[in-house]
Amino acid sequence: MSEKTNLMPTLVGTDPRSLQHQEPAAEVRQLEMPTGLLKHIGVVRTPHFDESRTREEFRAIKRYLVARIDSEDASDAQNARNILVTSAAPGDGKTTMCLGIAMSFMFERDYQVAVIDADMRRADLSKRMGLADELGLLDYLENEELEVSDIVYPTSVKGIYAVPAGRPRISAPELIASARMRELLDIFHHSGEKRRVVLIDSGAVLSCSETIELAKRAGQIVFVAAKGQTKRADIDEGLGILHRQAGPIDGSKVAMVFNKTDKSQSPVRYSALR
Repeated sequence: MSEKTNLMPTLVGTDPRSLQHQEPAAEVRQLEMPTGLLKHIGVVRTPHFDESRTREEFRAIKRYLVARIDSEDASDAQNARNILVTSAAPGDGKTTMCLGIAMSFMFERDYQVAVIDADMRRADLSKRMGLADELGLLDYLENEELEVSDIVYPTSVKGIYAVPAGRPRISAPELIASARMRELLDIFHHSGEKRRVVLIDSGAVLSCSETIELAKRAGQIVFVAAKGQTKRADIDEGLGILHRQAGPIDGSKVAMVFNKTDKSQSPVRYSALR
């Protein structure tokens, strides 16, 4: 690799355990739609942001991702707005990281965010948003009679929308790899007045084959590792798989986020890719 691609951005995240004691979201469960139908609303619980730490660290990660979007030309900017959040192994806090990044966009005037639960092994995002029993991604990909509006749910936070995983299927990897999935991502970016960022909470690279297919369609990948928990060998193997099967990957596409840190650090540094 050249000197330019030898360096990977390393963003220092925060400890998700600090987000477990949160202010409850408003109890908004249904929304009157123009058709007269009632649609469930997903709940995004607002983190109790610490002025000097948690809020600013998620904001630093968001600003890095937005800077990448703004730096692309018109043909690549849409691709850069597809952001995959993954990890080497389960339990590294990627779902909390995905929600934290989404929440940081609530302060943006020019963006809307669609958060997609594509972790078909755990579907933690759907559970945490109260949408585990609703129609979702896999239902849409399998049933061509469903419209995008059938699986997109407004949340309790303005400007943030959710797509739950849907009912589990043995054919999930094939559905994720289908042309209909690619078309769904295109639809998100060609509707609405504001620019859309699509955050995809995927399964861990070492345990979910469909994550590779999603990585091929993501312009940016946030790779989460938990301090003192994630093994270096797993990180190397996960990045190696992404590079071989969905790459090439380098600092222009992948950013490492170190999660569960015990103190604030400089938010953006660079580490050698080995």
